[in-house]
Amino acid sequence: MSSDRGTPEPSELAELLEGLKQRSGRSYTALAHRTGLSRSTLHRYCQGTTVPGSFGAVERVARVCGASPAELDRLYRVWSRTTAEEDPDDDKEGPDDVTDKESVTVVAAGRRESGASGTGAGAGIRKAWPPLRRVPSSLRAVALLFVLVVASVASVSLRSDSGDSGGGRNSGSDTGRGSGAFAGQQFHGPLWSVTPRRVPPEFFGLTMNTDSGEMPAFRTGAVRLWESGTRWGTIEPRRHHYDWSVLERSVRSAERHRLPVLFTLSGTPLWAAPDGRKSAYGDSLASPPADLADWDRFVKEVATRYRGRIESYELWDYPSHPLHYAGSIAVLAEMVERAAAIIHRADPGALVACPSFGELWEERGRELLRQFARSGAYESCDAAALKMPPHRADSPPEETIALARNVHDVLFKEGLREIQVWNTGPDRSVAVTPPLDARRARDYAVRFYLAGLYSWHYGIRRMYFYSWGSTGVPLVVQPVGGRPTEAGLRMGRLRQWLDGARIAACGQGAQMGLPEGAYTCRFERGGKPFFVRWTTKGRADVPANEGEYRLRHMDGRTVPLRAGDRISFGEEPVLIE
Repeated sequence: MSSDRGTPEPSELAELLEGLKQRSGRSYTALAHRTGLSRSTLHRYCQGTTVPGSFGAVERVARVCGASPAELDRLYRVWSRTTAEEDPDDDKEGPDDVTDKESVTVVAAGRRESGASGTGAGAGIRKAWPPLRRVPSSLRAVALLFVLVVASVASVSLRSDSGDSGGGRNSGSDTGRGSGAFAGQQFHGPLWSVTPRRVPPEFFGLTMNTDSGEMPAFRTGAVRLWESGTRWGTIEPRRHHYDWSVLERSVRSAERHRLPVLFTLSGTPLWAAPDGRKSAYGDSLASPPADLADWDRFVKEVATRYRGRIESYELWDYPSHPLHYAGSIAVLAEMVERAAAIIHRADPGALVACPSFGELWEERGRELLRQFARSGAYESCDAAALKMPPHRADSPPEETIALARNVHDVLFKEGLREIQVWNTGPDRSVAVTPPLDARRARDYAVRFYLAGLYSWHYGIRRMYFYSWGSTGVPLVVQPVGGRPTEAGLRMGRLRQWLDGARIAACGQGAQMGLPEGAYTCRFERGGKPFFVRWTTKGRADVPANEGEYRLRHMDGRTVPLRAGDRISFGEEPVLIE
């Protein structure tokens, strides 16, 4: 708590550090790799259980996260006031008494590590245990009792939450633990809620399926280059001979539109693996290069040439399918670790996403993901790029919520609780799925992103819709050289609705006082709440609550509201202010 002298709570420093971390998009693992601090130490700094004993640790974290000089000055002032609050009568610790030499001031004994997922409470308490001896002796008995009680509750909670994480366990409207959690226990309220978190513009991404360099004519937040004439085999058709024209055209166009680029490094050139297996593309092979030095050199060429221009790199597309990758997990992990190290040296500001594993509804796909996680390669990445579609390319997009939860379980069990997930689109089945009709297409396009926002709880931080520019997919948002479809325009409208918003909570069905199959997410902008609601099928009819004054429709219409007015919505989402 604050003292009578008005010293700020230690959580002020933690909130500043956590804010910088969230803004940077980097995971605790990635920050640990770049700062030299342990992952658990960084977590304690950002959660407020420990205050760094020197400002050097704060500065290292802040600089890696891109803090400005003004932000560094503020951090120093807050850190100085916080450390000045330390009680001189407390027992002093030497460097050997703490987990990290720069972690010397305990803020709260036994405080649970919190996160969007709300899981891992037992682990949080174990991490808070070592600094417990910094608490004044008069409080230790109470603190110890509190830790033991919470630890036992957390243990029971985690056991009751465990179970098979198979993809078939939960689909459709059964999207999370809230509907049937704890053996049928019922509750009223959101499935999850957090301190409002900024929804970054990059969340609303598109995979570009064109080599023209054209960009969307509707509002979006980021672009991913794949199926865009930018495979490794296309750029380097002969060893040491590069053709940068298509990539340069696309990057320049993205820069003009102020869209950050995710560049997918994938597709071994024909010369780099003479005996390799063929891929889905005539200019590339699915086998890894025979000599990984060729891979290293290409990665260095790209990262050096596009330093500060390409925002992030995805290290291979779809290794779950033999037409995309035909090597071993061990070789893939080595390629990822080598490429990540090269990129971080060449462009320290760039983000790195591990390969886009897919087929995650199937046990085979999840087992490949587990094997890759056990390789340790995720330690080198800022994000896990994954293919996370519904069961079928034309199924309700809300099925991705169940998949996100199941993938979260897989990663959690492999010790990857903090890594963020970027959904890079569908499996290969999308190429043979019949087109959606116009109504379903326009609604699906918007709900693709809303399902991703509902999955914020499970670590989803970006959604790359597949695809922009192509007319050979079930849902066309804009052909190259043509105008946006209604689906594309509504994507842009959702992006506009949520511009500058912070997400706070999501829930569905009876627990939220809604019909089954109806969803709602709560956002804030400027301290004022608003809601987006939709259904998977049919319509819902609910009364307007006190304070709800306006209803926005996807077609641009607005309707004034008074308490008690009926709000009708369906598969076409609405916004309630």
